[in-house]
Amino acid sequence: MKNNTNIQPIDALFIGFESQENLGLRSITALLEKEGFHTALEPYKPGDPSNVINAVKTYAPRLIGFSIIFQFTLNKFAELVAILRESGVVAHFTVGGHFPSLRPKEVLDALPQVDSVVRFEGEFTVVELLRKLYQPELWHSIDGLAFRRGSEIVLNTPRELISDLDLLPPPTRSQPHFLTRGIRVASMLASRGCLYNCSFCSIRQFYGSPPGRLKRSRKPEAVAAEMQDLYERWGVTFFNFQDDDFSAKSPEQRRWVEAFLNVLKKSGLAEQVKWKISCRVDDVDKDLFVRYRDHGLIAVYLGVESGNPTGLKTLNKYVTVEQNLEAIETLKEIGLAFNMGFMLFDPDSTVETVQKNIDFLRQVTGGGTCPVNFCKMLPYAGTPIEKRLQKEGRLKGTLSQPDYDFLDPRLDWYALFTATVFRFHNFDPLGLVERLGTALFDKVLVQAFEDTPWVKEYEKALQKLTAQANAVALETLEKGLRFVASRDVDTLKADWSLLGYLANKEWRVEIEIQKKLDRVLEEYNPDLLRSFVQEYSRRFG
Repeated sequence: MKNNTNIQPIDALFIGFESQENLGLRSITALLEKEGFHTALEPYKPGDPSNVINAVKTYAPRLIGFSIIFQFTLNKFAELVAILRESGVVAHFTVGGHFPSLRPKEVLDALPQVDSVVRFEGEFTVVELLRKLYQPELWHSIDGLAFRRGSEIVLNTPRELISDLDLLPPPTRSQPHFLTRGIRVASMLASRGCLYNCSFCSIRQFYGSPPGRLKRSRKPEAVAAEMQDLYERWGVTFFNFQDDDFSAKSPEQRRWVEAFLNVLKKSGLAEQVKWKISCRVDDVDKDLFVRYRDHGLIAVYLGVESGNPTGLKTLNKYVTVEQNLEAIETLKEIGLAFNMGFMLFDPDSTVETVQKNIDFLRQVTGGGTCPVNFCKMLPYAGTPIEKRLQKEGRLKGTLSQPDYDFLDPRLDWYALFTATVFRFHNFDPLGLVERLGTALFDKVLVQAFEDTPWVKEYEKALQKLTAQANAVALETLEKGLRFVASRDVDTLKADWSLLGYLANKEWRVEIEIQKKLDRVLEEYNPDLLRSFVQEYSRRFG
């Protein structure tokens, strides 16, 4: 790497996932550039480190920062940093994100090639680290840093959260991503933090560990000004807000929302752009969301999580099943597209609660407005549920893949069955959830930006396929649950192979729906179909 004649030396290179813009890294690079440092950002695609290696060759950075937001990606980044060190890279390696912030010692132990961890909000910590990079004797004075000192790992005092987010420059931007139909999209952040404390979520722990306010918002005028700039400079017409909870119920946040909508209206953006938010079900107030819609909101990610009272209590959601249902019906009624987070399993799951979750999913997805998607709640680092399971002696798995057993051992077998049958369906970019969800959102974009006469037929065809996929998936889940519930563990093990018939039926139906979806896309959006075919060819030849 040292022999590259085309080296363009910079101070810092940052590596992270960029399926959506990584606003954390982009905020850090923006501040560094303002402070006179030269930086670059390179997306990381697990399994193919070639672009990262080439970037390191080109830039010869003094510091390389890795964004490890989720702990299940730890092993992928471990492979990457090992490859870079084996290639002779001597830059300072630092990591940041939710997981390293909450588990700095464990991460540094797991990644021996890494020199430090930038904990919690990283902008000013990285600036100070770069200024003192070649003075390790001063690292102890850098708030928010964890680092190696010989065989010792030193945890400095956490840096106070940034009280005024408007002091930060806007995130570094590159050419915008494209949605279908050439629509340009940008990720946005109007606030940081969350006022709630769901047991499965590390956001509260991330923002609650350092001193400072749990939730801080930018000025509405600043958010709108950034949107206006991206609209005028890049032609961005869709904004994906990545706020952990955009529409919090506090009086202060409600005043913020009212001011933001007023600014959108006065600037003309309400008629020019569309946007999406994430929120809780108890944020969904019909009158307010009608105003959102009338100011450009077209889609919502809804944190539903569970369809039974026991699960909602375990997850510390402080909402009811009835509130979940009401929020979903409200969004349907006022014409806002939605998808939702949902956990079929949690540590207190029983056969009865899983059945209630299946019944809930059948009730809210029967019309095909969104595909059935679900997961098992996992005990991520620093969360209340991790601490509880550890205290109960039920925490198992590895640092990057924590897990637990259910109190009813039959459910462990059922969870294995669902993971085996639905892993591709739920989580793969070519699975039905992703493909149907992308097509449904394409329909939403057509309605929002084109409103062509055929959009109703497109919608009807997609909802029919989604309803069919949902019905079959829920039938498979229910039959599998009945199979498991009717046997003791020993009999279940002996009869396990019988579930293969149920799995094969599910997969055969999914293939048929995929083919039907291809025909629908061939008629209404050939470019989207082509992108799926290209991804398939890239991966499977």
